[in-house]
Amino acid sequence: MSEPDSKALVPAPTVVCANCQTPSADIYCSHCGQRLDTRINSVWHFASEATEVLTHADSRVWNTLRPLLLQPGFLSKEFFAGRRARYLQPFRLYLILSVVFLLLASWLGEESGTEIVKIDESDKVECSNLKSDLPGSQWLRPRLIASCEKLKAEGGNELGQSVVHNLGRAMFVFLPLMALLMKLLYWHPRRYYLEHLLLLLHNHAFVFLWMSIYLLAMHWLGSSGWKALVSLLLLAYFVRYLYRSMKVFYGQGHWLTSLKFSALALIYMVCAGLMLLATTIVSAVAL
Repeated sequence: MSEPDSKALVPAPTVVCANCQTPSADIYCSHCGQRLDTRINSVWHFASEATEVLTHADSRVWNTLRPLLLQPGFLSKEFFAGRRARYLQPFRLYLILSVVFLLLASWLGEESGTEIVKIDESDKVECSNLKSDLPGSQWLRPRLIASCEKLKAEGGNELGQSVVHNLGRAMFVFLPLMALLMKLLYWHPRRYYLEHLLLLLHNHAFVFLWMSIYLLAMHWLGSSGWKALVSLLLLAYFVRYLYRSMKVFYGQGHWLTSLKFSALALIYMVCAGLMLLATTIVSAVAL
């Protein structure tokens, strides 16, 4: 009988996780998932690890962005099919792409000298003449007048920044309300509320990605004659994508999906306009 290999009897060395104090013999902690080798000895070490995460073939970022851009409704179906680990979580994806879009819009706006809101001090705006027929206008009017005076003094830049900042918060109220509308549109067969909300999250993540691509395309084209054609093609793809996402996810026919898509688009634009108006008023009053 051959003697057992002495190397096989040596237990694997264990390392205590610095984050949760759990002993583990693997590269990653079995309890919290943190990598056990946390040493960052140089900028090059840090940069190489970051590059590995971003360019690795199995990276969830790239696994998610491709179907998000090219396969409408696919990520939502994958989520409810239980195939989730290979993709970014829907809410995280939405947040990442919204931040990327806002940073890109800010950068391109500053580079081109474009301002969201601009008030020239020479404009003949009499803040004292502001009136409102909204409910609670007696409480609202003095605050609007004070905000108007502040905007005139600062040129309006602060209002634009405040509106953009508050729109992100408003979307956390807007999306759940739109999911309720989707539940009414798709009442049969019955679906969970989360299914509608998840599709909206994925579609809005696509919208942020599409708007980022649109801004970059318009920036690169400049005054080129291709600008109008590229805009038209991108807009056509945008509309087709949203329609296809509903058709693929809910599995209904062309005409029924077209009818629901048209109704949803109309209601969405009206509600989005009201949300933008309310956000602007709140932002102005809060200045």
